[in-house]
Amino acid sequence: LCLATDPNSRLASGSADGMCRLWDLRSFRSVRAAQLPPEGAEEVSGVSLSSARPHLLLAAGGRNVYGFDLRSEKVILKEVSSSAECSRDDINQVLIDPDGHLCAVAEDTGAVHLLDLNTWRVDKTLFGKAGHENICSSVAWKPGRSWCLVSGGLDAAVVFWQRSGRGRKVQMQPDVGEESATATGPQLLNPPFVHSLAYLPDESLAAGLGDGTVALLDPVDRAEIARLRGHSAAVAQVVSAPFGLVSAGNDLQVVLWSTDPSGRLPLLQWRHHEKMNWLASVENRLIVAGLGNEIV
Repeated sequence: LCLATDPNSRLASGSADGMCRLWDLRSFRSVRAAQLPPEGAEEVSGVSLSSARPHLLLAAGGRNVYGFDLRSEKVILKEVSSSAECSRDDINQVLIDPDGHLCAVAEDTGAVHLLDLNTWRVDKTLFGKAGHENICSSVAWKPGRSWCLVSGGLDAAVVFWQRSGRGRKVQMQPDVGEESATATGPQLLNPPFVHSLAYLPDESLAAGLGDGTVALLDPVDRAEIARLRGHSAAVAQVVSAPFGLVSAGNDLQVVLWSTDPSGRLPLLQWRHHEKMNWLASVENRLIVAGLGNEIV
């Protein structure tokens, strides 16, 4: 269901059977596993790793966030080292900040909770007029910054948050041009719900939208600077990889986009065999988690 990587080239996954796994990328075999507690949700909705906390594997299930201590000698971890019920509804993503101090928790009420990983208590909850009016589906920290958090939701909004709790909301507009997914594909309705977010090396923000496009937002004034069109259905995931921006759509297409700012066109496009839940990049590899039990 979900994937996570860190700068140390580690890969973690979470699945519907309540298991988290760490993978050896040389053999692509699972080398460690962690089981959510029996009282937790059956499926893992989010995982996160941090090079600042190399001993910590973070996992979310239902309304809870769990921490597993990777310093344990056990191959299968069945006891959590820390836990917190910090959400009022189901969690959609968890993401540790670059410093390893806070974990952003996106949940179905639209709120974003900031979990302090030193105390395992909620430091702040981001919501209100500047927040989301519907499900918060995605969060992203800007790499290399101690504080720069953005969230996206099914209210078709991207919110840039300040440490004080104030936010600046950018409303995504439907793509209704002649080249839109509605005009060229099978979609009848094309609300620009925000399904996924990723910061690019130039600090611009990519947002995968429900209308089949990828929106690029300026890092300074937060204005939309481009729309990338290459999918005929909703864009489920975007990821910034060493080789460029990659998107995955519900049309089963994976698209690698050109890095030329004067014209970001599809550079490479291929079809996956099933609907995709998550994309991740580690080293020069693209990792895809689909609806089944395969990671490729």
